[in-house]
Amino acid sequence: MLQKLQFTSKASLKQQCLFITGGNIKETKELYEFLVADMPDLPDIDPIPPTWQENTKSTVNGIFSWIQQNQGTISQGIDYLRGLFSKNAAAAAEETAEALQPIN
Repeated sequence: MLQKLQFTSKASLKQQCLFITGGNIKETKELYEFLVADMPDLPDIDPIPPTWQENTKSTVNGIFSWIQQNQGTISQGIDYLRGLFSKNAAAAAEETAEALQPIN
């Protein structure tokens, strides 16, 4: 059961230890002290999750930085696609021109 638990703070660790021991305070204290001894950097309370504005801002900044870092690759891909479409358009125009009957 301990393998599936993820401790994000000392407060959540205490709650989970209390749940594991079935409400036995003595066992909870022993288990908590045993587990927290190896985690000195564990925060006292759970960190506040970022707001949707912060998430959106970080996502947009990540996208723009990726675009900046990969400008060469992106432009090569666009040029390749343009080449494919221009070849297909030229081939389609030739086929259309050959398929038309003379007017006179």
